[in-house]
Amino acid sequence: MIKGICGDQPKDALLRDLYELQGRIPLSFEVFPPKDAEGRQKLLETADRLAPVAGRGFSVTMSAGGATRRRTVETAAEIAQRTGHPVMAHLVSKGLTREEALNTADELWERGIRHILALRGDYPKTDASVLPPGFEHASDLVTALRKRHDFEIAVAAHPEKHPEAKTLEEDIDHLKRKLEAGAGSAYCQFVLDPAAYGRFLEACGKRGINAPIIPGLMPLEKWPRVKRFARMNAASVPDWLNKLLAQTETTPELEPCLAAAITIEHARRLIAYGAPEMHVYTMNNWSLSLTLAMVIGHG
Repeated sequence: MIKGICGDQPKDALLRDLYELQGRIPLSFEVFPPKDAEGRQKLLETADRLAPVAGRGFSVTMSAGGATRRRTVETAAEIAQRTGHPVMAHLVSKGLTREEALNTADELWERGIRHILALRGDYPKTDASVLPPGFEHASDLVTALRKRHDFEIAVAAHPEKHPEAKTLEEDIDHLKRKLEAGAGSAYCQFVLDPAAYGRFLEACGKRGINAPIIPGLMPLEKWPRVKRFARMNAASVPDWLNKLLAQTETTPELEPCLAAAITIEHARRLIAYGAPEMHVYTMNNWSLSLTLAMVIGHG
């Protein structure tokens, strides 16, 4: 049994050996800006632990309405400098004026950040009628960024469609507009049924989309939280998976092994469906993400 799945973490030398022997697909890791000094230390430890296996670097989120705009910029710059890896900063348009969004892009460029995930973003918890005039769609933000600096721009994709889209076909058309506006790749919302990603890739191919479409992978620890996120983002929750992982709520000692085993199986299935690389949602926790990297990742 590999320690780190169920037990003490392995020594660094063992990590390197497993990393070299079992690597199969490039990985990147998503983190979020910390709120306080304790959160910052946890984030930096996560970045340090994952840096050796972060072949595609890191991404740093931005909350609804751009509320974490300042912390996103600072966190992205710090992780890039600390790890030497490329960092993709999220940039939302909803809740920011055009000037605020582009000034943030300018600051990211000045801080050495060359990758942006351009998002419309969720509506902030405020009256929509008082939102500042900004970029209405992510495609508009992509167009403006393309004119601003020579960023490598990615956009979001939703294998089971965006919650606000009427149909998956409509949502794929919107993805195509974002790519045609100048984005070079798309990062997917996570799915709990890898077959949904396979069907999405096939549907995109039929619509003439050939840009890399990178699946998001959510480590399945803390199942109630994962299930809540899934429902918020209209990701389907397979009944068998819910029944299996619900056991960890009453028998928490099962969680490390069960969460690791299912997450790794999800990753292998996503690779089988054609994932060119994988984007792991770490939730600023490194343990299961590192275990996953030892089994399926490479730099």
